[in-house]
Amino acid sequence: MRRLQHVLAAGCAVLTLLAPMGSFPAAGQTVGQTTGPAMTVDEIRRCLCQKQAMEQRQDAVDTQGTLLDERQQELASLDAEIKRQAAALPGEDVVGQQVLQDLIHQQMALRNLIQLEIRPSYNRSLGELRQIIEAYNADCTGRPRYAFDVQQAEKDLVCPAP
Repeated sequence: MRRLQHVLAAGCAVLTLLAPMGSFPAAGQTVGQTTGPAMTVDEIRRCLCQKQAMEQRQDAVDTQGTLLDERQQELASLDAEIKRQAAALPGEDVVGQQVLQDLIHQQMALRNLIQLEIRPSYNRSLGELRQIIEAYNADCTGRPRYAFDVQQAEKDLVCPAP
């Protein structure tokens, strides 16, 4: 449960970081509370691509988070089933003992999968997302953009594959 709370706290931190990613300004507007010279069309293109990469990474993190949650729920169900069967199992029931052993092996395999593969992969993706968000915020949120330049940047926008 403590790990789940950590994952949820990390997810909240990501949501906090995603808040400044609002859309580009409407026609004739610049972004409020910005300083410095207006962004060039090429800089805006880079920011649009960064935003695209950020959204793709967010989707991947969401998918991995869902997988992690599903496997943890599966593990909790296995834990409960093992406890239920162990409590009701007579000592002389050899077949029942074997079934219980098989469940325990499934439980250990699933626990290892979660701890050694799923959670580390999720944490790596979450870290990568944080880096992308930080780079986006540093590069794309501190200077004004003119709507005309944004429209130019959006024309035939082609972003490199992540």
